[in-house]
Amino acid sequence: MRKHDLIVIGAGPAGSTCAALSAMSGKKVLLLEASRFPRDKVCGDCLNPTGWPVLDELGIAEQVRSLPSTIPQKIRFSVVGAGQTEIPLPPSNESSPELVVRRRDLDALLAEHAIASGVTFQDGSPVTSLRKVSDLWEITTSLGESHLAKLVVAADGRNSVTARHLGMHAPLRRTARIGLQTHIPHPEGYDGTLEMRIYKNGYGGLADLGSGLANLCLVANDGAMKDLRKEAEEYYPVASAAAWRSVTPISRATARSVANDGVYLCGDAARVVEPFTGEGISFALRSGSLLAGILSSGESDSPGILLKKEELYRRGHRDLYGNGLLVNQLTRLLSECPRIAHTLAPLILGYPDLLSLLTSKVIRQQY
Repeated sequence: MRKHDLIVIGAGPAGSTCAALSAMSGKKVLLLEASRFPRDKVCGDCLNPTGWPVLDELGIAEQVRSLPSTIPQKIRFSVVGAGQTEIPLPPSNESSPELVVRRRDLDALLAEHAIASGVTFQDGSPVTSLRKVSDLWEITTSLGESHLAKLVVAADGRNSVTARHLGMHAPLRRTARIGLQTHIPHPEGYDGTLEMRIYKNGYGGLADLGSGLANLCLVANDGAMKDLRKEAEEYYPVASAAAWRSVTPISRATARSVANDGVYLCGDAARVVEPFTGEGISFALRSGSLLAGILSSGESDSPGILLKKEELYRRGHRDLYGNGLLVNQLTRLLSECPRIAHTLAPLILGYPDLLSLLTSKVIRQQY
């Protein structure tokens, strides 16, 4: 049985960031990941400009900029049966642009940096149990290994095993929505523009990954995905052999508590961000940085200090997300209620200035 200062579960942007920054501050950190890396992830593959300060903090911003990627210049909105409109994206800072980059590449780079920072990384290691032993948490993996730590960070996504096991997630209250994603060759005539399309049965996005490859993603209510996928495959079109990845539920209520008894929730495990509006990766990076800063503060890890750190994280997490998810919430509403989306279609497409304003709320240069 091995003892660590901190165990982080989940090696996505939130987990790898928290692990790397904690190790850089001197903590002995174990990072556990259920999947084998590199791996693809259901995501819009867009890195929002607000994520770059964290990449600078990690010291890997230049490496991220060197990954296969594109910098979109405009976005095309379309509604089936109602037409389309294009608007330019807000002016991009050369050092911190809106970037379309494949998650398998970004996540692999973040995990490699965590290792270089002193983190012990084990992929292909799903957590099978978590229990309190005296003042420590004992975590067992599918490999049969057990690990001990006073502090645990659960960054294992919207369906966090840790959060569900400890009752930190609220139960789902509504019919689950489904997300699908695949990578496809550029459709004929595709010019690399970011696309957001409202279909009859849901919504979807297309983003240019470079080298003739594009990310196609779809979101629909449970029971409507089969028809939405057929719509999308006819619109682009998509080869029947395309490998689709899925995730459900797309949304869930914010966790009951993001910190309790030495366990901290980070990234989508704490609060889910609609995955295809370009903000999810940024919020994951920023929540990982926020948590690492609190956990790595110079004070001891006595019970009283740990309670203070938990309260600091609760407040900081609340402030981080604040009221900055207006467009994210609007997108969720339109996908859950296609009839509302189509009723609003003339307004959505007829007022480009309104679309520009909403887009600027997402693609912002500072946070």
